[in-house]
Amino acid sequence: MKTINTNLKNYKTDIGVSDLEKQIEILKQKAALPCIYAFIDIKKEFVPNGILYIGQSKSVKNRILNYKGKKSSEILLKLQKRLNLWDEQWGLHLGYGEIMGPNEEQEAEIDNLRKFLEDPKRCKLIIKIRKENESEETRKKYEKLYINRYYPFLNKMPWHPFRATVRRYYMNQMHPEKNQRSKLPVYCLHTGTVLEGPSEMEIRNLNKQKYDSRIEGIKIDLNTKLSMEQFINLATPMKGKENE
Repeated sequence: MKTINTNLKNYKTDIGVSDLEKQIEILKQKAALPCIYAFIDIKKEFVPNGILYIGQSKSVKNRILNYKGKKSSEILLKLQKRLNLWDEQWGLHLGYGEIMGPNEEQEAEIDNLRKFLEDPKRCKLIIKIRKENESEETRKKYEKLYINRYYPFLNKMPWHPFRATVRRYYMNQMHPEKNQRSKLPVYCLHTGTVLEGPSEMEIRNLNKQKYDSRIEGIKIDLNTKLSMEQFINLATPMKGKENE
């Protein structure tokens, strides 16, 4: 019998890896199927364009396991947070065997979300298998392209370290076409209050739009310093001119 002094970072090296474990790891890597996947809202219950969430993984089977939980799963948690059915204090012990959690009404709504995710006629999963030798960097690049093209309901804008204080809107809020944006409010995760959506200027800047999505055919000068009110006034025909 021997004692091994190690730590969480180096325990595998200090304990050692058997040849069998090495072979198993190699087989796992060969069996892994890299992919880009998307959850689809078939009946468009939550979002007009039907795109719920887009992600990527180096192993499709392992990744999907995170979405399969009956009680909870990653995709369910994302929906809960988006629909104000989540609280950071849920799960905390209150004493006397009591645990803080949702009330009956909230639990019923969460259960309806579970039913939605498990119903193949309402929620579909599309998996696009990628090349085995494709790098993770390339796969993430294509994932980003899909997200920027389809504006999913649950994906957020990219996080930038140098702009950490800037609010990250949901991508669907930034859709260039107004009728493709979900009308469901977005809530603050800490207070539960409804948050204001992005301004039209923020949406246009993200999409590098030359036309206002609300007013057909009105060209935008992206270098303009007009206020939104001034822009709307310019884009709206005056009654006097209509009568000329």
